[in-house]
Amino acid sequence: MRLRLRLESSEPLSDSVRNLRFELLAPRVFDYAPGQAIDLLVPTASGLVLKRPYSIASAPGRAGPNRVDIAVTRVPAGPVSTALHALGVGSVLDAEGPRGGFLWPPEERNVPTLFIAAGTGLAPLRAMLQDELNRTNGPRLTLLFGCRGQPNILWARELTSWVDRIPRFELAVTLSRPDAAWTGLTGYVQNHVVHRVARLRPSLAFVCGLTPMIEQVSERLMTAGLPRRSIRTEDYGPV
Repeated sequence: MRLRLRLESSEPLSDSVRNLRFELLAPRVFDYAPGQAIDLLVPTASGLVLKRPYSIASAPGRAGPNRVDIAVTRVPAGPVSTALHALGVGSVLDAEGPRGGFLWPPEERNVPTLFIAAGTGLAPLRAMLQDELNRTNGPRLTLLFGCRGQPNILWARELTSWVDRIPRFELAVTLSRPDAAWTGLTGYVQNHVVHRVARLRPSLAFVCGLTPMIEQVSERLMTAGLPRRSIRTEDYGPV
């Protein structure tokens, strides 16, 4: 489906990531499932319009009526991410979508579930969790989230609010480059998978990040006893 989007806001989530909130101009009704992506058609400095996929980082309706959030990491020499970081509020882009099968169907939401992400791999998982945590009751959910340092914890205030308000949600943040004041987990998410599986005993896992991380996490999930069919993955790369 061809989409027409207008940038409503552009807010920093860290020193290299911005949350872009787009209003849908056409069509006025946009149906998508948490976990899906859209392809943005982005004019770049070279004069070329390049198409790149971005996961939708908000559940339907949570960013506002006919609005979606997109998390964009600025990659050095990345023409699309550089253009999106420079995009002015009010700018209009074309897009296509939704697409993708990285989904959490309602019939699978009655079991303990482990979510594992690094960096902006959190985006589709945030959409899933926003959608599911509207329910007061349900199974236990754990998010294992890997970042470089404390300033790189994306949507930190929202994640903390879930911990404070929703007893069935657990957050485990691990930092690969912590400062001296950090008292939480350290190292990469791969190092903490087995412990989280033992603690939660999930029946399902969703993993999003770069391909090497996904491969290592999937291997450790299976080593910890989770069947391959119960592991859902989505990889991404610099754009």
